[in-house]
Amino acid sequence: MLRFFRLIRRRLLAENRLRNYLLYATGEIVLVVIGILIALQINAWSEERQLAHSIETHLTVLSQNIKEDQVQLQALRSTMTQNRMASDSAFLQMKTLIPVDPALKTYLLLLILEHEFRPNTNAFQTLTQSNEIPFLQQDLQTAILNYYALIARTNEREHISNTHIQSKFEPYITNHYPETFQKDNEFEFLSTKYADDPRPLRAIDPETFLADAILETLLVSRNYQATQLERFYGELLEASERILELIEPVSNE
Repeated sequence: MLRFFRLIRRRLLAENRLRNYLLYATGEIVLVVIGILIALQINAWSEERQLAHSIETHLTVLSQNIKEDQVQLQALRSTMTQNRMASDSAFLQMKTLIPVDPALKTYLLLLILEHEFRPNTNAFQTLTQSNEIPFLQQDLQTAILNYYALIARTNEREHISNTHIQSKFEPYITNHYPETFQKDNEFEFLSTKYADDPRPLRAIDPETFLADAILETLLVSRNYQATQLERFYGELLEASERILELIEPVSNE
């Protein structure tokens, strides 16, 4: 094809037909430009298809990650509900609004345990590193960013809660209420650990418990932390469900 154009160009020059040559040269330039534009467009289409495929793949993984997160979040929210109810019950007993419950040992132990949400962020990190988030639909983009921002705030609240347990609540319970750690505790780990213990059981002294002002403040704090985390986990479940709802139509396109 190039040889054909060269032959035409030489013939026109040889015949000294300048006007025709200029028209031909202009036409040749136009053809070259059109060819370049077509090539660029084809390349752009190819890049768009590759980007769309990459985003679809990463959203599929993100969906799997979030479903894994939801399993954790449901368990954590349930645990925080139990913790809130345990601290409520212990506090009501301390206020003498209900009798001191033999299950108090279990309540105190439940409130000692630390909890942490560990999300799977592989797909989110990939979307961020590949700079694909700006190419998502605005609603989905906002939902994803809000979800992971909420995770960061939840982790901050967990850190506050766990620090309180480590520095104040657990040391106080272990030092002042060692009776908690016996086989009559309904917590499975302890009931199993002390199952063969022949020593007589020791009950928490009701008078000591009811007069313990420090424990009262600790229980109020534990109740507050459990309530806050229960709310955070619930909001994360709602936010994660919103992402899954938005991802499904994109995956089906």
